[in-house]
Amino acid sequence: MKIKEIIGRNIRRHREALGIRQVALAQQLSITPSALSQIETGKTDISVDRIDQIAGALKLSFYELMTTPNHVGGIKTGIAVEEVTNNTIHLLIDKIDTLLQSGANKEG
Repeated sequence: MKIKEIIGRNIRRHREALGIRQVALAQQLSITPSALSQIETGKTDISVDRIDQIAGALKLSFYELMTTPNHVGGIKTGIAVEEVTNNTIHLLIDKIDTLLQSGANKEG
């Protein structure tokens, strides 16, 4: 699973937990429901700014969209929220993709 799929799952999980319809969140973000669906299914790349915008709309931290408990198929990291910067995020995304790829190679 790629990081954009993990982020998409987290967006959808949190949106649904809050009882927010996809159409309503899309309007709040000034994007189409189709674009939000593409994000939630991990079918499109998502910018750091867009992740931050979505986190704000869902009243979450950026960090909460980047990580998820293991029981829902995600990952946990040991980075404190206060330490997260754009550089850290890019490094984290690269590291997560590498870990996911190496995990996929071991399974295959």
